[in-house]
Amino acid sequence: MLNNHKPVSITFVTVISFLFLLLFQTSASAADTQINRVSGIDRYETAVKVSKQGWSSANTVVIAVGNNFPDALAGAPLADKYNAPILLVTKDSVPNSVKEELKRLKPSKAYILGGSSVISPSVENQLKSLGITSTRVAGENRYETAAKIADLVGGSQAIVTYGRDFPDSLAIAPVAASKSIPILLTEKNHVPAETKKALSKYSSSILIGGTGVISDGVKNQLPRATRISGKDRYDTATKVAEKYYSASNSTVIATGESYADALTGSVLAAKKGSPVMLIQSNNVPSSVKSTVDKLGINQFTIIGGTSVISEKAQSLFSFDTGALIKTAKQYLGTPYKWGGTTPSGFDCSGYLNYVYDKYDIDLPRTTADIWNFGSRSKSPEVGDIVMFETYKPGPSHGGIYIGNNEFIHAGDRGVEITSLNNVYWKPRYLGAVKVVN
Repeated sequence: MLNNHKPVSITFVTVISFLFLLLFQTSASAADTQINRVSGIDRYETAVKVSKQGWSSANTVVIAVGNNFPDALAGAPLADKYNAPILLVTKDSVPNSVKEELKRLKPSKAYILGGSSVISPSVENQLKSLGITSTRVAGENRYETAAKIADLVGGSQAIVTYGRDFPDSLAIAPVAASKSIPILLTEKNHVPAETKKALSKYSSSILIGGTGVISDGVKNQLPRATRISGKDRYDTATKVAEKYYSASNSTVIATGESYADALTGSVLAAKKGSPVMLIQSNNVPSSVKSTVDKLGINQFTIIGGTSVISEKAQSLFSFDTGALIKTAKQYLGTPYKWGGTTPSGFDCSGYLNYVYDKYDIDLPRTTADIWNFGSRSKSPEVGDIVMFETYKPGPSHGGIYIGNNEFIHAGDRGVEITSLNNVYWKPRYLGAVKVVN
């Protein structure tokens, strides 16, 4: 009931959805989904907005540079230890928005992450003028800086992440913060001397990232190491979420393509008891969608403006299944056509592709591939794809579950609504695939 034509890709965002998101940028909902976007005109102001979300006042703040990640990677557990937000500065100055936030918070102390080549003494002087005493936490390199932060955090267990990139450190940061576990950094194929010295203080470790970023050779040098990893940065973040946040119904969402928003958002996530999950600017990876469904997450705090996480990506968290079903029903009566992918005639997978593409969900072309595309549902929910075994072993026909034990599909008589209890379809039912949240 289908063929193996190449996927048809149609990108379409409804005007109504666009206007809704444009007018209500800081919140949106579909069913019981709640979305809150925390953003400013740039990463510095976004960090300020995050601070305002989580802190009415603070005795201590953590200061990191906004345009370079290495010294900031290990900062989240230090910030959480002192119930401090992380605020961003440039090398030589404190942005005006940050100064205003410091006046609101009224801290007496600041930890500055990194040496004077990263954050210059002029920043210390500007903080001093605001009545804030600075303590600089810095080493000769990122590895020693992380080790010095670890000394302040304490504990008997350490987290080890790749020191040349930021995603894995930020994915684990809320865990590190909430459990007061320091983050140490390593190279892919060897443990830097500064990290090796620091590790001598810990009885066990958690290694974040796959062998593509940290080798098994390094893992074997760590104290009682357990590895958490996925196939990429997005999948690794979901693995962290699934391991540590099975009881959470909320998450902080940040871009996986730059570090600043995830860094400042990680401490807020720790306060909320939520994971940080990473997405692309215009897309939510399938691994993230699967974890959101698996954990039953329906509250999303998006960190950053639409230039870093687009309205399209946001809309994928507030999917309107009612609109999907309404669109699907528009094509009732469309004739069946083998290989058909348009309203002039559909085969079953061509119909699925056409309907879901209107909501920016690009399905594989064949039912067999769709069966392996999303996560499986124990029982079908509205918007799920229900699958059947018909003329050959395995999934060979699919339709959209619309509720009331019914599904809509392109059958031999064209697009029609059929009961799952139908004498033909019931014994051929294989299960349901969730492709929307």
